[in-house]
Amino acid sequence: MAKPDPAWKQFGRHMRSHREALDLRQVDIAKKIGVVGSCYSSWETGSRKVDEKYVNSLDEHLKAGGRIAEEWEKAHRQVKTPFRFAELSDLEAAATQIRDFQPLVFPGLLQTEEYARAMFEDIFPGMPSASIEELVQTRMDRQRILEDEPRPLVLFLIGETVLRQQVGARGPELLKKQAERALQDLEDGKVRVQIIPQASGRHYGSGGAFRLYTFADEPSVASAEYMTGEAVISDKERYQECVTTFGLLQGEALSEAATLQMLREMVGR
Repeated sequence: MAKPDPAWKQFGRHMRSHREALDLRQVDIAKKIGVVGSCYSSWETGSRKVDEKYVNSLDEHLKAGGRIAEEWEKAHRQVKTPFRFAELSDLEAAATQIRDFQPLVFPGLLQTEEYARAMFEDIFPGMPSASIEELVQTRMDRQRILEDEPRPLVLFLIGETVLRQQVGARGPELLKKQAERALQDLEDGKVRVQIIPQASGRHYGSGGAFRLYTFADEPSVASAEYMTGEAVISDKERYQECVTTFGLLQGEALSEAATLQMLREMVGR
């Protein structure tokens, strides 16, 4: 059985919730829509994508009132492009506030082309250069939100180790240029940055990188990175856990003034 995909796993949870609310077994729904029980089971676990031709029938027999169709479309958007960066760009473009915690690499919205290219080469060794360039261009396109007005309020929390972690075997000069880019965006007022020192007393960020998005007319959501993509977190309780963690991390971070000084020292200014 295939490893459950985060997007389809989340969709499967919605299916199961509606089915259990009707007090029906998996096999009951499977018979109604004309598939075998093992196929339906794989949909609920997320190990198999639900074919679009079954979506309306599922919505009808699960008495979901259109919600299954909406969740299917959301999952489909998350996986229709390589590594889900298209979904991430949609969230960023719509957000009025973005709060981003990065313990391993510079945030995507701050990356230079060379840094992004080296990072993708490390993450996906052996990937064709054309595919790497496509990912780099997607990342650069995302950065347009920092140039347009009105810009979202963007706050980055970055682990101090990021400032020293070389990528792509390109040497310290690449890292210095990346720090210069981050410093320039900070000085220009495009973003706000706080460094979390290695000597911080607590390690609240051991769960990995994540982001919080605030919108003008929609509920706030979070997203969390995994090796090949980004999983959107819309569940209220899980989102609140992310908010709490971000606040704890910010409490351990240096002030913006101290962060500015650290970056200036790194680039020799």
